[in-house]
Amino acid sequence: MNNPMPKGPLSGKKALITGAAGGVGLAAARALAQTGADLCLSGIGGLALERTAVEIKQEFGVKVETHIANPANAVEAEALALSCDEVDVLVSCTGNIPAGRIDDIRDDAWRKAWEAAVFAPINMLREMWSNMFETENSLIIVVIDAPNASDIDDACASLGGGALMSLVEALGKEQNAEAPRMLGLVTGRGGDGAGVAAAISRIACEPERFKSGTLLSPDVVNA
Repeated sequence: MNNPMPKGPLSGKKALITGAAGGVGLAAARALAQTGADLCLSGIGGLALERTAVEIKQEFGVKVETHIANPANAVEAEALALSCDEVDVLVSCTGNIPAGRIDDIRDDAWRKAWEAAVFAPINMLREMWSNMFETENSLIIVVIDAPNASDIDDACASLGGGALMSLVEALGKEQNAEAPRMLGLVTGRGGDGAGVAAAISRIACEPERFKSGTLLSPDVVNA
């Protein structure tokens, strides 16, 4: 049975969080539920995702949908976008990138990391960008697991993060007033899940604080 919660700043809003079965995505889902937002949770771990949904509904009394999908697959990303085409907030939280120099990381590990951390968010942005023009004051937050500056000792994350940072900045220059506000949250590779989730919640509650196309750190947002 859901526990009724006081209305929060995002009551009546709906957020789609990818990678929500664990890690930063799970922490972000809980933080947004605490603000009163209804949730669409996406992940590839079905049992973990369903357990998360039940716990959040019981604790926060918000509506929660679950979608088993791997947005690194273009077809699954398209299906997920169609199922969640009326969300106000998209939070991309997929990816777990190994550290190491360019010659330390095997080809298969590099490709697997980029599928989740680079291609999955790109696929979701391609699918959701035009959809969210139809939602007033819509917001996209891309969590970028990368160092704040390029690091030769963290090559995979530096290169993948650089691509996402460039995409956030480019889409943020969209001149159409109906375009979603586009923000990148760069972890710095040292941020804890709670700090990143708190920053996501603050951005979602006060998006007007940040110009579209801005790259942010959790420390700056939470200060």
